[in-house]
Amino acid sequence: MRDGPAADDWLRLDNAAKIYPATRNDAAPAVFRVSVTLRQRVRVERLQEALDAIVERVPYYRVHLRRGFFWYYLQRHEEPMRVERLPVYPLTRIMLHRRGEQLLHVYARGGMVAADFSHVLTDGYGAMRFLGSLVVEYLRRLGEPVDPGPLLMRPDEEVPGAEFEDAFQNHYREGLPRTPGLEPAYHIPGIASMGGYRTVTGHMPVDAALRAARHYGATLTEYLVAAYMHAIKRAFDEQASGLIGPRHRVIRIEVPVNMRRIHPSQTMRNFSLFVSPEIDLRLGDWPFERIVRRVHHQMNIELDPAELSRQIARNVGGERSSVVRVVPRVAKDLYLSHLRRTIGDRSYSGVVSNLGRFILPDDLAPYVESTGVVLGPNAAYKTGCAVVSYQNDLSITIGSVVGDRTVEREFFRRVAADGVQILISEGNR
Repeated sequence: MRDGPAADDWLRLDNAAKIYPATRNDAAPAVFRVSVTLRQRVRVERLQEALDAIVERVPYYRVHLRRGFFWYYLQRHEEPMRVERLPVYPLTRIMLHRRGEQLLHVYARGGMVAADFSHVLTDGYGAMRFLGSLVVEYLRRLGEPVDPGPLLMRPDEEVPGAEFEDAFQNHYREGLPRTPGLEPAYHIPGIASMGGYRTVTGHMPVDAALRAARHYGATLTEYLVAAYMHAIKRAFDEQASGLIGPRHRVIRIEVPVNMRRIHPSQTMRNFSLFVSPEIDLRLGDWPFERIVRRVHHQMNIELDPAELSRQIARNVGGERSSVVRVVPRVAKDLYLSHLRRTIGDRSYSGVVSNLGRFILPDDLAPYVESTGVVLGPNAAYKTGCAVVSYQNDLSITIGSVVGDRTVEREFFRRVAADGVQILISEGNR
């Protein structure tokens, strides 16, 4: 196999993508959405023209998943990509194992343009850069004087080879010590209903949220992770007051890290790792101030490049093992599914993914009402929190597969208690 030029008919999965085909199911579909809501209603025919042009610029996204004897791989998709009407359900059901299934879907409704990605293709950075480029090209085709700037893509550019590299392989260091194991974490109660996935979004001023975070000596991400942890603790307290208390007493949050900020890379594929701040409820009371302090120090330790390199060494080292290479794909699927259950889903109480500032030029501000991101449902965590901003608008979306709304309610109450005004909406705007 080869990583190959973008003109090749097939492409290897990057290191992070390899687990998704093996573990994909309706309980954890590994799909996420990024969106941009414009101030004017979208003209679908012009958006389709823009999509046709941009897709030629990102051939590594115009692919579908195929099975090989040893590994999955991506093959060029010959069918055109069509703009579809945005459905009411928060996310696309991208069926990875259905032959010819496109791994990227573009939607429009009203003023919203949305792109649903399988995590097999990319992470939040790649998704934002794609959608930002699409929106700019759409506005240009309407005759608007907008420029993509240095971060977004133009249809007439050559495709740099660095955009489709597996960046994990480039930063692999052999012989590093393994990352420590994690004990099982608390999961909020309730029976997951994947057909009942719902979202609640809060929009608030970025400057107000930053002031609240600085009041506690924290970054915005640390503050939001602490608020989410605090909300899950409230769910724990409610359950603990019942007849059957929680089995596990550690609340641990999965926080994705864009590794391009640590190891500069142009890759448009996956290049994210995780840090795992936690609180142990066996260690006494946890007022919010103590949670923020704990999250702040843990995240600073785990964001050390040497600590993150241990994750790369574990993941890439396993892939490069001579034994693993010759094991048939079916056996790899069983093993990866076991890993997902034992060191993935059971180890975390939830996830907070902060994409940061949406990758759009500042001169698009007159055209853009808001941006958004939605994480896929997960039957183990049951809730997940996604964050993105543009200009002074901070968008926070919490998705849930259970009927209880404790986490969403307590999260936004906690932030509002620090003087941040929040506008709440449910489902697709």
